[in-house]
Amino acid sequence: MVDQFENQRRAYEFLGVLLERGAREALPAIAWTVASAQSEPILAGHCEAVDPIQRQNDFEAWRSALGAEAWPNGIKQEYGVRLHASATDQGAGVTVTLAAEIHNDEM
Repeated sequence: MVDQFENQRRAYEFLGVLLERGAREALPAIAWTVASAQSEPILAGHCEAVDPIQRQNDFEAWRSALGAEAWPNGIKQEYGVRLHASATDQGAGVTVTLAAEIHNDEM
């Protein structure tokens, strides 16, 4: 059985690495959440800037920095589009997901 506390510890540890990298590379500040997965540590970044263009730019900056693969055209939902990307850092064994929501009235 996978120790979920160990997964959370690894995700928090990797968050520290990402925050240091973000400061060093002048990446935008975004919200981070440690997700509780049974099989692997997951770190979720959410771009929440008030301005929708800034939200998209923040998403793209982190996506590019992580080499994360984006879902083409985002995930269409009733209220708009959810941009989504993910990557796994093989060294740390942590999966990082990124998301940004763009509402219909912001497009």
